[in-house]
Parts: sequence; structure tokens; C-alpha cells
Amino acid sequence: MEDKKKIVVLGGGFGGLTAAQALDRLLRRNKNVEITLINKSPNQIYLTELHEVAGNRIPPEGVEYSLETALEETRIKLVVDEIQKADLKERKLYGIDGVYSFDYLVLACGSEPAFFGIPGMKENAFTLWSHEDALRIREQIIKMFKAASNEPDESKRREYLTFVVGGGGFTGIEMVGELVEWIEDLCLDYNIKRHEVSLMVIEALPKILPNLSDSLIEKATNYLKRKGVRILTNSSITSVSADSFTLKSGEVIKTRTLIWTGGVQANSFVASIGLKTSGRGRVVVNEYMETSEPGIYAIGDNCCFIGKDGKPMPALVESAMQSAHCAAYNIAAEINNKPKKELKLQLHGNMVSIGSEYCVAEVMGFKLTGFLASAIKHLADMHYLFGISGIGFIMDYIDHQFFRKTRNKPAVIKHIGVSTSTAWLAFLRIYLGYKWLMSGLEKVNTGWLSAGDKLVAGASTAPIGPNTPEWYVNFMEKVVFPHALLFQTMITIGELAIGICLILGLFTVLAALGSIFMNINFMISGSGDMWFLVVSIVMLAGAGRSFGLDYYVIPYISRVVKRFLRRGEIKLIA
Repeated sequence: MEDKKKIVVLGGGFGGLTAAQALDRLLRRNKNVEITLINKSPNQIYLTELHEVAGNRIPPEGVEYSLETALEETRIKLVVDEIQKADLKERKLYGIDGVYSFDYLVLACGSEPAFFGIPGMKENAFTLWSHEDALRIREQIIKMFKAASNEPDESKRREYLTFVVGGGGFTGIEMVGELVEWIEDLCLDYNIKRHEVSLMVIEALPKILPNLSDSLIEKATNYLKRKGVRILTNSSITSVSADSFTLKSGEVIKTRTLIWTGGVQANSFVASIGLKTSGRGRVVVNEYMETSEPGIYAIGDNCCFIGKDGKPMPALVESAMQSAHCAAYNIAAEINNKPKKELKLQLHGNMVSIGSEYCVAEVMGFKLTGFLASAIKHLADMHYLFGISGIGFIMDYIDHQFFRKTRNKPAVIKHIGVSTSTAWLAFLRIYLGYKWLMSGLEKVNTGWLSAGDKLVAGASTAPIGPNTPEWYVNFMEKVVFPHALLFQTMITIGELAIGICLILGLFTVLAALGSIFMNINFMISGSGDMWFLVVSIVMLAGAGRSFGLDYYVIPYISRVVKRFLRRGEIKLIA
């Protein structure tokens, strides 16, 4: 028997997870392949939202997504380990907990902060490139407000309440945008006047957000200035100490909180394993994402790819995912003896949230700001999450972003977000189902399935009352009455089905929607029951999950659909 080809994807970020899932899909008919995803953590950290944790907008778990869940219904083996050494000649990776052989390797380890040799930067500045970093920043800001609230010395108080972001790129501006909103709450919590707090952005280039158009840069700049943020451009940091930093102009700024977002470089492990590298440790790849070593591919922030236009591939989520698809396709092509495909980047734009209430975006040539830009950014995030794990991750995202956010939460969302056990709804669900079932059985006993005259028989059953709208009367007379038996059968079977489903707690949401539709229809004709309508709406809260078959059926269907979407297979016994 032919030895299995071993494919290892190193790193479970945007690119790594995408590559692993694409490989599983492309090679689903090849039984002689093993795919392993190695990551330091059992979760993928949604790096582009770390500023929301650091700025206390969402809870810490709001950026954690389970890799095990994302890999359900695939052949991919998840290994949680930290790789410390690679032997490319022997084709082995050495981790803390094991040794892993490979025939093909995808390097997707992401990047890490670059300090550019600035004295004291690494030792004294806070970085924002991991979940731990975000939590440290959040704790530091709270700590500084606590210290300031008890500090009588004005100069020390000012030092505690000065918060500086070094770097005016996407991450830096998103970070300061979160601080703009959060400090309003912190000032109230610690009895500190807003004018005592200083927010600053230090950027070495002539402008912030250099990848955006000038008009959007201007809008972002003006928004931050209106919120009291001091923006210093053409100002590079030359040294950092525990309580201050110095600019190239010689100005010394006293602060205990400098958040460094001024640059990134390829993961140091990837840069040191012996492959040909370019600037900032990125591994040089060809148009197929293959490195100088055959069978080893690098994607996303780990690779240096120069397009035919002479421009390097930008460090964006979208480019990481497209390079992942390219690498996966070409590994599968090599295994299947098919021609490879070149990477052709098709980037759709950039989006930058500046707090939870403002955003600037440039999407497919359109320049957007405010609510619409924020909506597009949320949709882009959900599109990615749907791609890696379906509707489950989207529901988690909505929960964290809207219902569990810690500030600027509308009153309506606060009330909607109150959680309680759905077990109490089971009694109401069963009673509602009983009422529908009895109504359907009554229609069966009175001949609704055999005689086509019930819809026009009399005032008690006729669907037209004295206050029925004219358009509804016309619809009934021209469409329903000529086919009365058909519609009687549909109504009767519908009531029976709704009743049975509600009693059993099976497809409860669909049954509730059917109940709502039927009641609205009956109410238009003048014979509906408002109680039915109101209770049916309540059933949409997941009433079938307690003491109902939905508890078992919905997860099962989710697994079947997930397998079909990921592998193109329908397996009813899962």
C-alpha cells in the first residue's frame, strides 16, 4: 500500500485554518493523505479585533474561536503544541510535546511586533499582537485610573492619565478609537475629569492610515481630533523608558502607558529555519506560494510575494486567505499530478473601526464612513467566520459584538440580552401546540379534507369578515374559493403539523413562524386570536431546546450541513 502523504499546516490563524480546510476539501477523495494543523492554542485568536478586548468593548472570550469546532466533520487532526525546531532535510518539526514528520509544510505562523532597534521599546512598551497583550493593556489602563484617583501630585497624575499609541496604522487607530470611548466610562467610575486624560497617536510618516485615500484619512483625523486625540505625524520615537519616551524632535513625553503598534515582522521561528528570506524575516515565495525548499509553502504574513505589478502582498486578512487557498490548491495539484495555479490577488478594500460608533472604509472603490462602513465591517467579519465554521461562529460574533459588549449598549439590546432558562417556555410551547392540534383535528372531524365548501360555509368559518380589507377579499374570491378543497387541506395539515412540532419541540422556530403566518392571515379575515400571535413570537426564543427534540435534532442537522459544505459529502448517520 502506498505511504500516506503527510501535510502539516503550522499555525491556526486566518491563513493556516483556511489552508487546512481547503486542503481537506480539495483532497477529500484521496485516502492516502493525512492533514495536521499544529497551533500553540486550541483556539484561533481573531487578531483584527484584539483592540476591542484591550479597550474593554467586548469580553476577553469575544476573540476566541474554537479550532476543534472549526475542524468538525473534516479529516484534519488538530495538535496543540509549540514548535521549537525544524529540520527541513529530514522533514521533521520538533515541538515541546512531540515530533511531527511531513511531506508538505505550510508555514502560517503569522507575525510579531517589530521594534526597529529603538532603545527601551521592547522592554517598556505594551504591544497588541496576542490575546495576552490585549488583556495586559486593559489591566494597565484600569490600573492607571485607579492610581490617578488616589494620587494628589498633579504631575504624577498627568503621567498616569497620558495614554499614547505608537503607530498610526490600522491597529493603532483602532486602538486609540477604543480608548476614546472607554475613558468616558472610566472617568465616571474613578471621579476623574475628562480634560485630565490625554490621548496621543505618534506616527513617523506624514499621515496616519497611509493605505487609505486622503479624503478618508482627513475624516478619520478630524474625528479623532474632535474627540480630543492629539496626533503627531512625522514624529518618530527614539527611546523609551519606564515612565517616558523621547521623540526625534527632542520632546520628552511622560507616560506609563505606551502601546506600540508601529510595525510587524515575520514570526522569528519562521525566519530562522533556513529558508530564503527578504525584508523583516518574510520567506521568499514564488507565484505558487512555494519557498526555496520544494514542498514547503509560506502564506500570509510569513511570505514575501511580489506581484507582477511589482508591489508586495500586503499584510491583510484577505491576502492571507487568498494565499492560503493558492498554497492548498498547488499542494493538491502536485499530489494529483495536475498543473499548478499562480496567485492572483483580488483585494476588495480596507476597513478601520474607530471605536464602536465610527468607521472609515474603502471597499471596491467606494469610500464609506459612519454607520454604513461599520455595517460593512461587521458583514466582512461574519463572512469570514461563516467560511470557517458556519452559522455557529456568526451567532457567537453577534452575541459578543452586540449583546455582551460592555459599553455604549442601547437600552433595547440590554433588555433583549437578558438571559433566562428556556425550560419555562416548554409549558407554554406544549400548550400552544395542543391548541393548534385540537384546531386541526376539529377541522378533520368536520370534513375539511373531504368537502370543498367549508371556507365559504358560514360566518364562523368563512375567511371574510365585515372589516376584511378589499385586497384580501379579491384574493380570496379569485384564488382561494375556486380551489377551496386544496386550501382547506393546506390549512388543516398546517395546523396539525404546527401542533405536533410544537408539542414535540421539533423545528420549533419554523413551527412558530408558521403559527405567526397563520394567525396574521386569520386576523386579516377577522377571525384570528391575538393570544396565538403573541405566544408564537415568544417561541422564537429557542423554546424547543428545553424538553424538546430540537435539543438533539438541530446539532445533528448542523453536523450534516457542515460536512456537506466542507467536504461536499452527505452523511446522514453522523
